[in-house]
Amino acid sequence: MKKVLLSSLLACSLFAAEQNYIELGFGSMDSKDNFSTDSKESISSLGNAQSEKESIPYFEFLYAYELNENMKIYTASQFGEFRIGSEVESNYGLFDFGVKADLMGEAWKNPYQTGSAREKTDTQEFGVYLGYGLSFNAQHESMIKYEFSNKEYDKDDLTGDLKRDGKRHVLSFENMYHSSLFGKQTSYIGNLALENFDADGEANSYNKYGVEFGTSTAFNDDLRLTLLANFGKQDYEKHNTAVNQKVNVKIYGAKAVLKWSKPFDYKNTYVSLKSGYEKEEANTDFYDKENTFGILSFGYLF
Repeated sequence: MKKVLLSSLLACSLFAAEQNYIELGFGSMDSKDNFSTDSKESISSLGNAQSEKESIPYFEFLYAYELNENMKIYTASQFGEFRIGSEVESNYGLFDFGVKADLMGEAWKNPYQTGSAREKTDTQEFGVYLGYGLSFNAQHESMIKYEFSNKEYDKDDLTGDLKRDGKRHVLSFENMYHSSLFGKQTSYIGNLALENFDADGEANSYNKYGVEFGTSTAFNDDLRLTLLANFGKQDYEKHNTAVNQKVNVKIYGAKAVLKWSKPFDYKNTYVSLKSGYEKEEANTDFYDKENTFGILSFGYLF
């Protein structure tokens, strides 16, 4: 949940950044999430999660190398996920493709266990992605992207329809339109994402739909504010015997990013303040989630 919540902050960046950078920071998160390993190890019932506060580190980078004027290779990391890819510009549009890996995941061996301490296990996710970018005019940018990955749990105590290893398919369509209304450089963002997770257990297989929209406004050459809102729905395929429900979830949230470039006239640097809220309302209390976060980070361009 943490990764999903934070990653949507980058929705306003449709393609790899024009300049290499590294960004470091810290923040705090107040969350309610029974499936997170930051939640309580021991639970007495399959009810609502208790609120947990934690400090969170923030790390992100991009390094790209131009092979020629139409092609570059890059490596990037965001929220524990690493990508190695290429961008190719052609007369038919921009192609973005590569491989991705998330090796830092954790989960409970059995998140539904009550009466005794739950144990943690590691998770890994490997995959590939392919994107096609195009624009209909000088003010418009868009990208269609397909991503496929395989997720595995090192040790999973769940069996049958509750097994969680599976394959993830994500199809997204991102749009950005730029304008200079009232003398300010403003971008309008509209994104659509469709996800199918095909788990070994049908009760943990789901279809997910989400839309995201917002604006990004430059107040001057150095200060920019991005505001985003998202809505979505997640429907599981089969009756979950642990909670005695076929689980359905409604998702909504809002995020903001304030970026200050060249603070105190320090060139090639920036400071970023990120904050957000997201909630998942399910038809069973155990699946309800809620997260509020704030992050302060420092970036260096090179």
